[in-house]
Amino acid sequence: MEISESVGEYLEALLVSEESGAPLARISWIAQHLGVSPPSAVEMLKKLQEWGYVTYEPRRGVELSEEGRAIARQIIRNHRLIEILMKETLNVNIDEGVVCGLEHHMNEKFTDALCTLLKHPRRCPHGNDIPKGNCCK
Repeated sequence: MEISESVGEYLEALLVSEESGAPLARISWIAQHLGVSPPSAVEMLKKLQEWGYVTYEPRRGVELSEEGRAIARQIIRNHRLIEILMKETLNVNIDEGVVCGLEHHMNEKFTDALCTLLKHPRRCPHGNDIPKGNCCK
C-alpha cells in the first residue's frame, strides 16, 4: 500500500509524540498538532489501526505498531535530512512547507544518497535525533 501524505503526517506525529516520552499519544494532542478536529483524528486513527499501523485505545490514546513506526522513522529521517540540506548546504532558511512537501516523496535510495552527501548527520538543526539508515552502518 502506498502511504498518502495524510497518513504519513499522522504516523510522523505519533513518532514525535513518542520521542517526547509519551507512552500513548492523546487524541487532543494529535488533533492540535495536525490542525484537525478530534473527530477527524479519531476517524483516521481507526483507519490506521485497520491497516495495522497503530494500536488505538479509545479514551486512552494511540501507539505505533512496528510497521507504523518503521514508516514514521523513514518520514522523519527524510524531514530532518532535508532541514540540514536547506540550512547547512544550501544556506537557506528552513521552510517547513517545502520540507513537508518533499519528505513524503523520497525513496530509500535517494534518502541514503542525501545522508551520505551530508556525511551521515546524527541531529537535525533543531537538535532532534536523525534515525539511521542502511548507509549509516
